[in-house]
Amino acid sequence: MNKIIKNQVNKLIKKYNTHNAFEIADELGIIVIKEPLDDNINGFYQYFKRNRIIYINSKLDEHNQLIVASHELGHAILHSKLNIVFLEENTFCVKNRYEKEANMFAIELLLQDKTLNQYLGYTLDQIAAAESIPLELLKLKFKV
Repeated sequence: MNKIIKNQVNKLIKKYNTHNAFEIADELGIIVIKEPLDDNINGFYQYFKRNRIIYINSKLDEHNQLIVASHELGHAILHSKLNIVFLEENTFCVKNRYEKEANMFAIELLLQDKTLNQYLGYTLDQIAAAESIPLELLKLKFKV
């Protein structure tokens, strides 16, 4: 699945000439709404009346909004008609798989392989700190 996700991300980057989740969402006609959400909610994706909508917690700083947008864009691309909130509240369906896939999408979008070349000899902790990316996401890229 990692390779499939990586290929999807690379196609989007090439097609739209950006790795910015907000710009790609705009190109794809995905609605992005930034508004204050509960402190325990960074963002979520919703498919409603044939509209793909990404909600981002406006209380987050710009960098973290981009990380969350990258993750939620992963849901919009990989699980476009799934409503994770509905699944979580009304079914026994395990959402962990969907979250992991969205995280894999996010890290591929946020940190391309060519950028990693400058970090040869660095630890994952050092790369995560240098790129301001959560270590958990970075570990997915390296399958740790």
